[in-house]
Amino acid sequence: MKAEEDEVVGGVRWEIRLHGRGGQGTVTASLLLAEAAFVHGYYAQSIPFFGAERRGAPVLAFTRISKREILERSQIYSPDYVIVLDPVLPEVVNVFSGVRRGGAVVVNTAKSPSSFTFPQERLTVGTVDAVEIAIQNDLVISGTPVVNAAMLGAFLRVFSRIPPEALESVIRKRFGDGWKANVRAMWDGYESVRVQEVRGSGRGEEARRKEVKVRFPVSRPKRGVAGKTWVWRDFVPEIDYSKCTACLSCWLYCPESAIVRNGDGVAIDYEYCKGCLVCHSVCPRAAVRVSREVIA
Repeated sequence: MKAEEDEVVGGVRWEIRLHGRGGQGTVTASLLLAEAAFVHGYYAQSIPFFGAERRGAPVLAFTRISKREILERSQIYSPDYVIVLDPVLPEVVNVFSGVRRGGAVVVNTAKSPSSFTFPQERLTVGTVDAVEIAIQNDLVISGTPVVNAAMLGAFLRVFSRIPPEALESVIRKRFGDGWKANVRAMWDGYESVRVQEVRGSGRGEEARRKEVKVRFPVSRPKRGVAGKTWVWRDFVPEIDYSKCTACLSCWLYCPESAIVRNGDGVAIDYEYCKGCLVCHSVCPRAAVRVSREVIA
């Protein structure tokens, strides 16, 4: 499918957004998918997003799968794939929002794929009655069918980059004594999903990833009554530029704004760096070394 053939965008190959309600296993589904991708040799990332933390409340989760290291930590606004775990959500939430050209949406519903309308020109739509699968496999907790395993199975029929056997191995390890019912539900979803390329209205603007320049005021450190804060530190951070990828994590989290933009990279303003070592802690590439500074 075209979404699988697109070139890597910003170092991330595939982005998946999951819609569901509390109790359906949306966040767990995102995590299981990321673990299955990792088992199969990819880099992967799972991010939950909660509103009200109660059963039945809308829940979002995001999964990124890549052949390269993933440094981005944002929500996903232009997904390649969408998984909808609740059959009612498409009536109240625009689950098709931002889906890229050639993308796919897998929905928990008894309806046919052709029953959905969307603003994109065409998308691949998969539908599966995951509620019935959950009921048949006794996956109902406090009156709520837990549909995540069935939905992931259906998704892997559309997203062929990860074999269902990889997901099965993850489910076996995670669910302990309950793995058998979840594995059965996963395979039931994989076998029973209906997949069809559906033509949309073509009236909406298709999402395209693009670089967005954000302008906002940045505070700068100043000399205070206690002088410049470099005299506070006992340890000094140093940037190893052979490892630094200019991801800007250190610049973003420095509490003293002592990390400054330097062209395409960053530098440390040692007159105001007080040695808190937050930059060392947040650097995803371990590109900030720490050494003892002896002043007196």
